[in-house]
Amino acid sequence: MNAVERMNRIAVISDSHDRLENIRRFVETARREGVEAVIHAGDIISPFALRELRGLRVYAVYGNNDGEKLLLSRVAAEMGFVISEPPLFLSLGGREIAVVHGASTPADTARLAEALARSGMFHVVVYGHTHQLDVRKVGETLVVNPGTLSGYLAGRATFAIVNLETLEVEILEV
Repeated sequence: MNAVERMNRIAVISDSHDRLENIRRFVETARREGVEAVIHAGDIISPFALRELRGLRVYAVYGNNDGEKLLLSRVAAEMGFVISEPPLFLSLGGREIAVVHGASTPADTARLAEALARSGMFHVVVYGHTHQLDVRKVGETLVVNPGTLSGYLAGRATFAIVNLETLEVEILEV
């Protein structure tokens, strides 16, 4: 059994939008909380913001505002991170996870997450884009939108810690 298979606590972030002070606070909290991996659901924006996650195991998708995809890809490779166009399908801690950023509108984004959850193929569906918290079960599937790490449009900067064993979620602010 490798380390990824034993993974239990992951952090889920989205829409960090280059807000460096919030990213740094998140990294401090993630380390303190014993987070074993980070899923970023897009809108990192700049390669320098991605570098702030150094020392963590990161899996990310591009968001609609991630224009520097080539440079983000190079930095991710340099740091040992995984970054891709959505959807990203992961197996972590014995759980199947789908990661997307979003669709054109908040309503379409919610429909996309719901459809992935209803497929029954995943234990966890992660999405972002709307800057709104959404933690719920659709059937047996956990759906998580951690809100926005930047705090933009939401009034609070949030992220989620997911226990992959129990599928319990804790929402934290930075």
